[in-house]
Amino acid sequence: MESSVLQANSKANLVEYTSDPNKITIIDFTATWCGPCKQIKPIFEQLAKEHTKLNFVKVDIDQASDVAAEFAIRSVPTFVFLKGEEEQARFSGADQNKLKSTIIQFIGHESSGAFSGQGRTLSGSSSSVPSTHNDNVSNSLTTTWSNLNPQAKVLIALCAAYAFFWLI
Repeated sequence: MESSVLQANSKANLVEYTSDPNKITIIDFTATWCGPCKQIKPIFEQLAKEHTKLNFVKVDIDQASDVAAEFAIRSVPTFVFLKGEEEQARFSGADQNKLKSTIIQFIGHESSGAFSGQGRTLSGSSSSVPSTHNDNVSNSLTTTWSNLNPQAKVLIALCAAYAFFWLI
């Protein structure tokens, strides 16, 4: 099966992949000698197959050192998220959860297969209530909360408890 990950060996290649100003491109700056890069590679390739509306591009820093220099890559793997040619986010390290959650931030919540479908009411019939804007806000807040650092969650909970007891 042909890989859905594009290869950029030069700045010209990368410009070709990022020419659409509305398209999200995820660049995996990698190296053949990098152990963590080898570890995350199959996950990156699987995500490329699952999210075909996004550009997934691999840049080997040894073959395209000019591209790596332009993006100031200091360690590999580094993932850079672009919208068109404008950088939106980046992180370093072979963290598959961070990679997946960052992709979800850009594409919105897609069904992972678990709990997918229309759902059921207590009577057993399909739910006919359409999604509302509030559901999107709720999903956004849930995603934001789940991506927060555990220490930040504790701080927020303590502040909320403090405010609650002062208002009573």
